[in-house]
Amino acid sequence: MADPAPTRPRHEFSEFFDNVGVGVGVVDAAGEVLWMSSRLAAHTPETLRLFTELCAEAIKQFSTSPTLHIRKRFASGTRFFELMISPTVDHRATGILLDVTIPTRMSDRLEAVDLAGADLLDLDAHIVNPLNVAERLALLEGKIASTMRILFHDQPFEVRLRNRRTEQLELVIGHGIDPLRIGESIFAKSTGNGISGWVASTGESYICRNLDTDPLAVPGLAGARSSLTVPLLLCDRVIGVVNVESLQADAFSDEDRLALETYGRYQAMALNILDMLIVERSSTSERVSAILREEVTLPQQRLRDATRDLAAGRLGAYEQLESALETLDARIKGATSGPRSVLGIDRLPRDRSRDPYITGKRILVADDDTVVRETIQGLLQEAGGIVENRPDGSAALELLRRAADEGRPFDLVISDVRMPDRNGYEVFRGTRECSPKCAFLMMTGFGYDPNHSIVRSTQDGLSHFLFKPFQASVLLEEVRKALGAAD
Repeated sequence: MADPAPTRPRHEFSEFFDNVGVGVGVVDAAGEVLWMSSRLAAHTPETLRLFTELCAEAIKQFSTSPTLHIRKRFASGTRFFELMISPTVDHRATGILLDVTIPTRMSDRLEAVDLAGADLLDLDAHIVNPLNVAERLALLEGKIASTMRILFHDQPFEVRLRNRRTEQLELVIGHGIDPLRIGESIFAKSTGNGISGWVASTGESYICRNLDTDPLAVPGLAGARSSLTVPLLLCDRVIGVVNVESLQADAFSDEDRLALETYGRYQAMALNILDMLIVERSSTSERVSAILREEVTLPQQRLRDATRDLAAGRLGAYEQLESALETLDARIKGATSGPRSVLGIDRLPRDRSRDPYITGKRILVADDDTVVRETIQGLLQEAGGIVENRPDGSAALELLRRAADEGRPFDLVISDVRMPDRNGYEVFRGTRECSPKCAFLMMTGFGYDPNHSIVRSTQDGLSHFLFKPFQASVLLEEVRKALGAAD
């Protein structure tokens, strides 16, 4: 009986190549296929034509410039392929075909997400400033809705923001999903608040394959069968969730999850900017009024006392009246000069001692306003700090680098958000690069942040801010916190 062994190598050879990529073939210089695996033979005529043409072109390149292999990418129908071509003997080439449809589509999708995210953050002041709160939200909602329609083919979605005080997930944008009924609420809790509550509580995304059987699901869109919910993350802090639902079961993939997570971060930054704009618009006049009331209270009382003393003919009444008027004038000027003032210095204890958290600490103040810069420097020096100041970001960064190189790094940098040459984010990043352990306190006037420095710095870990004009006592307290004092 003949031994069947000699036929096994050819069988094993074919079986081996059938498991390589999505097809392997040997092509000659004329573009003729000399051999192909069964997986390659199963492709469409269009794919096989492109396979042989690219191999024949590579053979010509091998003849003039031998190399190990050549990579080519091409599309055929709805699929994307990568072809790795290597030279063989007698002017032939071996081609290994790989299916790269999924990574190519994912790459294209993420590129589209990045472009949409950049557009979302392009909140030009000339467009945004004249708008009221509702109009600003509508502008943002329109951009988000347009992108979500493209990413998820008009699937219904909603965006909820987390109320930091109550933990309630409040609806801010909704398309196709009805709001909750009056009296119903969703909170950022892992149980009893559906998938959105779980995602907001844990910070983890959730693909629900079947809403009918999922233990976390609560009634939402009528007839919905599956959903995708991701957290809105700002510096790894969950500020809300975005939820997409479908009438089909198992409608969402990990590719969808990654795309929505990426776009969710852009949404979080845009909504945070919007929130800052709303706060700035709604609170500026209120804060100015409150500051003005506080600043004039003491001078008013002194004026009343001086008036009574004057009426009673007491000695020194005129001097007291003149002093009270000067104090009143100075305080009104300070309270109405906006960011160019540090308030309440005269209300600090006259016998205040050096602060244990500030004493001996090296502190750098960067602000292009001389009054603010020198006032802060004086206050912190009185508290025991070793303080230097610079009028712009470049000079501040130069001093920071030199101090770090000399082995005497600063303990704290206090920087304005807006300076002529460098914004607050650039100073913050530069500080982190040359002095990673240095604390940082950013100042801004009434929430004004033209370069989104606060948002970007918060993403990178910044947690200490001062909003001008501020009280001297608030400055000292924020400096203590930044230097490690307990809240």
